[in-house]
Amino acid sequence: MPNEWDAPPPGDEEDEEISPGDPDYDLSEAHGYTWEPEPRRWSFPPWLVATISLILAAALVLPTVLFILNHS
Repeated sequence: MPNEWDAPPPGDEEDEEISPGDPDYDLSEAHGYTWEPEPRRWSFPPWLVATISLILAAALVLPTVLFILNHS
């Protein structure tokens, strides 16, 4: 005895072709996976961002180090 869940409901075909006019075309495999985001463009060069980051990190740590050295 076949299970009623094994058979697809009548009128529900799995082999339907999705054409560009269908609303779900951009979600289908027929549309493809060719979209790639544009590369981000930084307004500053990476070496400048790294330098500023190191200066800020030093500015945060240096007062604590000087405080510890003066009070030890």
